[in-house]
Order: sequence, then C-alpha cells, then structure tokens
Amino acid sequence: MRGVARVSALGTAAADWRTFEATTHVHVQNASGVTRVWVPTPLAVAPYQNTLGDTYHVEGGTVSMVERNDIDLLAAEWPAGAEPILTLACRVATTDYAVDLERPTVAPPRDLSAFSGFLRLGAADGARLKQAAAAMTRGAGTDVDRARALYDGVAAEAPSGRGGDAHARYVSLARASGIPARCVYGLRLDTVDATRAQSRRGEVYLVGFGWVPLDLGEHRRFGSWSAAWMAYNSAQDVVLPGSPHGAVAFVMHPQGETARSRIDSLNPDAFRYEIAVRELAM
Repeated sequence: MRGVARVSALGTAAADWRTFEATTHVHVQNASGVTRVWVPTPLAVAPYQNTLGDTYHVEGGTVSMVERNDIDLLAAEWPAGAEPILTLACRVATTDYAVDLERPTVAPPRDLSAFSGFLRLGAADGARLKQAAAAMTRGAGTDVDRARALYDGVAAEAPSGRGGDAHARYVSLARASGIPARCVYGLRLDTVDATRAQSRRGEVYLVGFGWVPLDLGEHRRFGSWSAAWMAYNSAQDVVLPGSPHGAVAFVMHPQGETARSRIDSLNPDAFRYEIAVRELAM
C-alpha cells in the first residue's frame, strides 16, 4: 500500500529555511502472529518547522495515519504470515529558532490551567526536585531569571553531549519551580545515517514570551536552537493505538509488537529499522 499524507498548508519554505527528507525503513525480524508498527511523524506546524508531506509504502499490510492533539503516527499492521516491511519518507523545512527575551510579545494567558500537564511531577520525586530547584533559583526574581538560573544549573551538572538526560532534568526542575516545561522529542538531521540520531530538546513557557526553546546538547543555548533537527512531538505516557499493552513513556523511535510482545525500540539492529537523512535543494 502506498500513500501520501499530511501536506502542510503553510506552503513553500522561505529562503532562510532548510529542507530535509528523513526516510525510515522498517523490516520486522522473526515476526509471529499479528505484527504492528508505529512510526512517529513530524510535528505539522511550529515556528521552527513546516511539514511538507509524508509518503509511505507498506507491503502486505494495512496502514493508517493517526493524528491526535499531542502526537501524529503512522500505524501499520500485518496479519500472521506476512513479511512486515514499510518505508516512510517525511519532508520538513526547518529554521533556526530564537525568542527575544528582552521584549515580551506574547499576550499572557487568562490562567495557566491549560498548562497543568506541563507542571505535573511524579509523586515520589516532587519534594526532592522542589528542594533542588529552590537552591538553583535562590536570588532569582522573575520567571525568566529563574528559568535561566535552572538552565545554568543543569548545564553545570551535565557533561556536554548528554542533552537527553539534561533536558529531562531541566523539565522536572522547571515544573518543580512552578514553571511549565516540556521535552520535545525529535531527530537530528545533521547526519546521513540517523538511525540512532533521536534526541530531545526542551521548551519552557514564560509569560509574555510563550514557549521558549532551549538546547542542552552539544550546542548549548538558552532561548534558541539550530535548524538541523526535526521535532516529532512532546507527548508523554503514549498509548499506541491498537496495542494491547500499556503506555510507553514517549515516542521518538519506531515502536513495534510481534508474537504478542513488544520489540525493543532502542535496538534498531534487532527490530530492524534504518533512518536515512538527506538535505534537499528547494
């Protein structure tokens, strides 16, 4: 089955944007019984990203595009005896993204109730995180000052290049400090073989500025990040449609199930999947 889905209404990328194609090829090994695969697709619209279209080819199975408020997925299913193979090509335009923290330009929300999910902490860690956040932000006045102090504190803790763990740490500390924050799950586009190039970035919500980007990876920036990265979603505790199993913590790798059990999404060699990236001249 071939298909085209989710062409963005935003049109052609501007001259200062870069255009990439990320192609995911999945071939499930040792399939037994009904096999299902879910592949995340790019965030459709964001200040730093336009989706230009997804195309797919699935052999011997059925496929659907799942579009929800928090996450978009390609969902495929094969019957027993079929060879589970799919290819998904996603085209996106991305640009460097920065927020001017000297000039508020975003109208404040009436209240923060819509951000309650981005303030949620695990019950077991709440007290410890609040204590750590208070220590890092001591003497900081505004939310911007506190958010920056937390960034500096986490950056000092984390070795360069360990952005995934550092972003999760920052989000937890910001929430413990009463500031909405979220991880954004995505894929680095600065490598031809992106099979293991999944990475997180972070966003913190600051009144007057909206969602502010931050990068605690190799290129550390508070208030901005670079273009060579594709965002999938910021969803957590994701229930995969059609899966008989429980939720997964997040989705930025292909997910799969066969023989009534989950496939290790972090082991592409066993799964098996590959992701290739190329930059397009537009």
